[in-house]
Amino acid sequence: MDANYPLEYWKEFDGPFPQMMFCDNAMGLFSAAVKIRTKGYYGHFCWLVGRDEIASQSWWFQRQKLEHYRGCYVKFVHNPSWSESERRILLASIWRDLAMSPWKTRYDVIGVVGELFGITWMNRRGLDFCSERGKYLKRIDPAYNLKHPSPTELNDWTKQSGRYEVSGRYAPG
Repeated sequence: MDANYPLEYWKEFDGPFPQMMFCDNAMGLFSAAVKIRTKGYYGHFCWLVGRDEIASQSWWFQRQKLEHYRGCYVKFVHNPSWSESERRILLASIWRDLAMSPWKTRYDVIGVVGELFGITWMNRRGLDFCSERGKYLKRIDPAYNLKHPSPTELNDWTKQSGRYEVSGRYAPG
């Protein structure tokens, strides 16, 4: 089902949820820096958790609407073999973190600086940058073994695993 759909399709998408979202803000300076450092295409990762409902690591882990990504290229990815129970486990983990205070889910700026210079010990325990939110996969996929992945590394892992597929894409108009 790897096809481009308009943003309105994704706003009305009925699932299955969650879907991983790999995003490229072609005009974003921070996104460009991430892509240069990781030699990849995607500068951001987040989760589509419901109809027009995104869980995204910004300055803190927060809910957003798809409209926020109107200017981005987005690829939606899921595992078609996830059971309903596994989907619930993922969603419960994501919703639990969304319910935490912004202070507890703030962006790991120091960790990103460490990643920039290849100093992974600078990653702060309990704080994440966007693609570290792939960690929820550990709860249902024993093969998930990434530590501090970039969006590109997480995207590559989904491709190499052979268990994930692209649900579709969105390209700005």
